[in-house]
Amino acid sequence: MAVSYVVSAKKSTCIVQGAVGNFTDGEDLNLIMGLVNRLDIYLVTNEGLRIIAEVPIFGKIVCMKIFRPKGEKSDSIVILTEKHHVAIIGWDAEKKCVVTRAAGNVADRVGRVSDHGTVLTIHSSGLIGIRIYDGTFKIIQWLVGSTDLKCYNVRFEDLHAVDIAFLDSAVDIFHISYIVNDANGRHLKIVELNMIDKELKPFSKQENIENEASTLIPVPSPCGGVIVIGQESILYKADDKTNPAVVPMSSPLLNQTTFTCFCQLDKSGERFLLADDHGRLLMLLLEIVEKMDGGASVCGMRLEFLGETSIAECITYLDNGVVFIGSRMGDSQLIRLETTPISSDGTFVKILETFPNIGPIRDMVSVDCDGQAQLVTCSGAFKEGSLRVIRNGIGIQEKADVDLPDVVGMYPLRFNSAFDNHLLVSNKTESHLLRLDGEEIEDVDLPGFDFKKRTVHGGGLFSPEAAVLLQVTQSEVLLMRQGSETKKWTAPGDSPYISKAVANNRFGQVVVCDRASLYYLKCSYEEASGELSIDLIKQINMPNEIACIDISNRKDDSNSEAEFIFVGLWISISVVGLSLPDLSQFMEVDLPSKILPRSLIATNIEGVFYLLVAMGDGILLYYRIDPTTGTLGEVKKASIGMRPPHLQRVSSGGKNHIFVCSDRPMIIFSSNQKLILSNVNVKVVHAVCSIQSSFYKDCLIYSDGKSMLIGMVDDIQKIHIRTIPLNESPRRIAYQKSSGTYAILSSREEGPFASQRLPASRSALETSFSKAKSHRTDTGMDANQQSQDVHSVLILDQNNFQVLHCHELGQNEHPLSIVSSTLGDDPTTYYVVGIALVYADENEAKTGRIIVFEVDLEDRTKLRKVHERDVKGAPYSMDVMNGKLVAGINSSVRLFEWSFDKELKLECSHFNNISALYVKTKGDQILVGDLMRSIQLLNYKSREGTFEELAKDWRAMWMMGVEFITADHVIGAESSGNLFTCELDKTKPESDGGRYKLVPNGFYYLGEGLNVFRRGSLVPMPSDALLEYDNSLLFGTSEGTVGIIVQFPAKYKEFLEAVQNAIAEVQNNCMRIEHSVYRQFAVNKWNEPASGFIDGDLIESLLDMRKEKALEVCKKLVGKYEGFDDPEDIIKAVEDLARLH
Repeated sequence: MAVSYVVSAKKSTCIVQGAVGNFTDGEDLNLIMGLVNRLDIYLVTNEGLRIIAEVPIFGKIVCMKIFRPKGEKSDSIVILTEKHHVAIIGWDAEKKCVVTRAAGNVADRVGRVSDHGTVLTIHSSGLIGIRIYDGTFKIIQWLVGSTDLKCYNVRFEDLHAVDIAFLDSAVDIFHISYIVNDANGRHLKIVELNMIDKELKPFSKQENIENEASTLIPVPSPCGGVIVIGQESILYKADDKTNPAVVPMSSPLLNQTTFTCFCQLDKSGERFLLADDHGRLLMLLLEIVEKMDGGASVCGMRLEFLGETSIAECITYLDNGVVFIGSRMGDSQLIRLETTPISSDGTFVKILETFPNIGPIRDMVSVDCDGQAQLVTCSGAFKEGSLRVIRNGIGIQEKADVDLPDVVGMYPLRFNSAFDNHLLVSNKTESHLLRLDGEEIEDVDLPGFDFKKRTVHGGGLFSPEAAVLLQVTQSEVLLMRQGSETKKWTAPGDSPYISKAVANNRFGQVVVCDRASLYYLKCSYEEASGELSIDLIKQINMPNEIACIDISNRKDDSNSEAEFIFVGLWISISVVGLSLPDLSQFMEVDLPSKILPRSLIATNIEGVFYLLVAMGDGILLYYRIDPTTGTLGEVKKASIGMRPPHLQRVSSGGKNHIFVCSDRPMIIFSSNQKLILSNVNVKVVHAVCSIQSSFYKDCLIYSDGKSMLIGMVDDIQKIHIRTIPLNESPRRIAYQKSSGTYAILSSREEGPFASQRLPASRSALETSFSKAKSHRTDTGMDANQQSQDVHSVLILDQNNFQVLHCHELGQNEHPLSIVSSTLGDDPTTYYVVGIALVYADENEAKTGRIIVFEVDLEDRTKLRKVHERDVKGAPYSMDVMNGKLVAGINSSVRLFEWSFDKELKLECSHFNNISALYVKTKGDQILVGDLMRSIQLLNYKSREGTFEELAKDWRAMWMMGVEFITADHVIGAESSGNLFTCELDKTKPESDGGRYKLVPNGFYYLGEGLNVFRRGSLVPMPSDALLEYDNSLLFGTSEGTVGIIVQFPAKYKEFLEAVQNAIAEVQNNCMRIEHSVYRQFAVNKWNEPASGFIDGDLIESLLDMRKEKALEVCKKLVGKYEGFDDPEDIIKAVEDLARLH
């Protein structure tokens, strides 16, 4: 039986919790971001945020708070996960890592989990309170130095507490405030915790507060008390029996406002920041009166609008007006609050930095783009809605192009300028000098250059002020400067032929190759006299002809003198290292190939020195090397194309990288001292160089053989993400290759609370409208409702994502599903959209319609409605099976045939579901995911024109997604964050009708809300993969994770499980729970051990360990499994697995 390997191609990006404090040191200011199953710890500096550590959490973070333990100078963090594991963590300054100070599980055997969510609150004394279950409040007493958590429950007299918070009171007094909801409305209660009797005693009460009051904000001393936040009002209540002041407040800014989070702005508690679900940022100011006894009281409040941000999930105030906005719905932001408005709309908010977030992913589609797979996701919601184009690789945004074909070499030059202002360009027979004048590029002619020959190497020597230029042609070396005599050097012999040349421009060191002869030259310039000279320092003959060469030093620093060269040789297929200036040999290595080396580079990346050799068959060989001794590590291989590649140093964002020029261009960079080869979004590159001109700053110039292009490189990272803002909520997406378009189902809000941003549906080139024939005039909606959602079908261009057409639907119409396909024998490719009519007085949609659209191929702004069919229910999901449309409509699965008259005709139906939310097809089989009845397999009998129920999973599961792995092997995701697989067991029918059972054979806790499965992968399986796999699936989650699931044959199962277990034993786990407990399948009280799945994120963490530690882990497995007789073999296998994404 195959085993499922689950790994994150892009880890979760949604910020669920945030905190600020002195965590790494008493003097450090740290921002801690909680991202579902990890913590990102940043240091706040004058230059911005600097990442300190990424801490994996074995669990889904539900609550996180930072606090200062008694008698300590730095803070600790409390973490609570979805499975009710609690940990208190601190920072070890010596080891520079997180340490667990105490941990435990606070789940109770009995109790109903509260519908109002889990609450974690901490008293100023360090006492921790947690509400998980209705009617109880768990108290945790932690003594500094103890590793145990002592806890007990106290009972509320009220079951339904909406929010709970400790009030800031004396060390030995514990007042707890909470909002209670009962038949008479909502009330605020304050109780006192008796630590001896372990019970709650009534202290004070404020009855009949706002019915929508939902959030409590404790006010620090000396005022104390609590603020109650509602939708229409804000209330302050003092924590004082002798003076139980109640201060209410209303404001025009409060109008059906749902606040999402808050943070305290100053230590005195006079100012608080509030954020609502429309992205507004408000400031609540308390008017405080000082008392004669030194105390203070609140006499009033006012609310001020500061500006608009991303829809905040958490707000964290850092310092000096800088605030971090953590978001689930859009990108997180680092902002500064200015003292005066910065725009005409009165906003005080200035965005300093943006942290991309691709969650929540509601749908996605996999598209082949120029031979490379890319994902387009429906990400975000409301005004933060967007499409994200995700691909494995790096993007180059084209800025300009020059019509100059067949370029094989490019060399930037500087004439008395701080920027590159000229470019020496060469093809196979001649050279050109281009002047860069702002945006303009023109061909110029300067004396001294030989433009009738190919340039092998060129550059500006010494410094821009010296204005000394070097050109190496195939026959001679030219050194020139305006006002000085041009110097020439020619290799000795009757017919010199310079095939290769390299130089250290800063120090005038030049090495040229004439067949098997090697010449080391030193160029010089006498500033006083202006005299130039070229001196031959050393000449040697190599045993074979020279194929490639590189010049470098230990740091690969162009501003330091070169110390050695590396030479690749023909016939012997080897690389030799030679020291400068005497060209003495210090190393030699025979390459493990029969193909000639074509290009090589010796470079230092992240403190590790590498020798990279590109072979003629498109294979890259790379070694770790000690340049002092010439000692080489073990060779590693990677495929970088089909044609002979060329390696070139480039810079981007102030960092140096290696560009692979080939038919599969790549950029080689390092992360955590590990080389990463990332594809570039261009088809072919013949030559490349970096350029820093006055107009084209931090750009690359590259040739594709037809022309020369200038582009800016996106952030160097393994996964490239491009954002297309929609400013409305995208729900579903489909791709149509024939028309070159995407179709998006989206919704926008209209009314007084609508965002001022222009939604995509309003920017369409063409617009059309329609509504169902069965549309009711009596909608059953609230007449006082001030805003409404408008739903649309958008057609976007696949290249520039311009909105070509917007088809707006009628009121109460909700588009739920869309597919792009041909139907029947009709060769036309259609978009088919499923729409439900949703009314407020109906529990379930009773009517809907399916519309078939055609994009006009001549004028893609035209969208023609070909056919419309009413259906009895909501078409939750659709797929195409052999040209026929399969739709899950309410409790039924229906099959429609496309007739000659271009109409959908109902062929057959199947009724045995609560709600058929998901349908997927494979051959004649249909996989159905039900709202709460797990999954079932249907078989379509084409002769009879009927469905038969082939197999069923009888467990109760609330499904979130389903997909075929094979025809007999399926996978499902359910609402508690779990994955499971089932296999069709045909050994014995369950009934006389021949129905079989879907037998579960895999259980896994993912810990995220999976929304969509898609068949496909981000990268193809490497041809030299050690571990072969198949049936690749992609998935997207609400938390912004893009994951991959592949199937490994049964023969690898035992090995992969052994590697997983070995890493789990040594992996730092701040929650102090077993990995098996973390990944244990859990639905309410039902638990199953994780099986049939491999945790790819855990296995690939081996590559982030120190080499010594990784080898130690692998030694335990050596010799136990065939083909893995050395620790390095296991590390190679894990590196292979990392190439999945």
